[in-house]
Amino acid sequence: MLHALSTANFTRALAAACSFCISGLLTEGEARDQTTAFIVHGTPRTCSAITQLDSALSSRYQAFFAGWTEQDYADAVAWAEACSDYGWHVPGQPRVPLLHAQHDKMLGPAPSPTMSSAAFAAAVTRPIVRAEVLTRPRMKWSALHELPSDGSAVIGFDAAITSHYADTLPDIARRFDLGYEEIVRANPGVDIWLPGEGTRILLPGRHPVPPGSREGVVVNLAEQRLYYFPKPRKNEKPMVITYPVSIGKMGESTPLGQTVITAKVERPSWYPPASVRKEHAERGDLLPAVVGPGSDNPLGEFMMRLGFGDGSYEIHGTNRPVSIGMATTNGCIGMYPEDVAALFKLVGVGTPVRLINVPVNARNLTR
Repeated sequence: MLHALSTANFTRALAAACSFCISGLLTEGEARDQTTAFIVHGTPRTCSAITQLDSALSSRYQAFFAGWTEQDYADAVAWAEACSDYGWHVPGQPRVPLLHAQHDKMLGPAPSPTMSSAAFAAAVTRPIVRAEVLTRPRMKWSALHELPSDGSAVIGFDAAITSHYADTLPDIARRFDLGYEEIVRANPGVDIWLPGEGTRILLPGRHPVPPGSREGVVVNLAEQRLYYFPKPRKNEKPMVITYPVSIGKMGESTPLGQTVITAKVERPSWYPPASVRKEHAERGDLLPAVVGPGSDNPLGEFMMRLGFGDGSYEIHGTNRPVSIGMATTNGCIGMYPEDVAALFKLVGVGTPVRLINVPVNARNLTR
């Protein structure tokens, strides 16, 4: 059996055409004539095109599968499962088993999956739908965005999925690199911890590019979102990478202003300040003077120290991913573990960091 447990197909496939904006918050408008599409081997594939797969499988046309990876086969399984009512099948040989056989022929047997392809299809979120899928084949849900060349100050797009019975809004938020408050505000009336099977979940994927210089790291506290502007190489288009973050709670706000990254530490130890130890002690939670690396360390696996004050402000991971997108820290900037790991590799000591507080509203989310 093919190891088709990745959720990459629905994060790659292009998301539901619903337009809504933050502030009021939702102005919803479904696009007509929507097309369900999967990205298989870098190409958008609709259910009407499933006959191409059927033909290649039945004729053993190997050129169709040239260069396919494990992920391509996993995406093809999701495509085949979702389009079971389309195309033609080889009598007695449904397309998914044929895909498994083709995978094994080209790449060798895959490790035993933890669930069947049918269970996989039921366990992941439904395919994302977007009207422009065939006219915008390169568009995909990602933290990386090309900076608009038309002068627009908005990146990304809004989308929608349907939830599975085991999903929570924080689960979905992390899957799509959204913060807790972002996804909760976008889905009023949806139970945070039990959205339920088949509930339509809106994903607020549009973000205003922060004003000012586009270099290094910019954190907009009002948006609870970090932007990194990598320096483009010659002939490269400028890009921006954006991640949700947690910020300082009331009374321990994250400072504003310009600074730089002064140090990078992998698997850091945490030295809780006296005020934090006192606060915990009042709750009956006695903290040690030093918390080493591991699951109890709120800094996570990666930390980047900022040049503010005495160096006590940091960008770091977390051992509580549900807190990302909220004002819960003691002034530092928290990130999902996978996001801080990615950023840690991209930035160096001396990278400029600018912290701003620019409110997000409907006007600055229009293109």
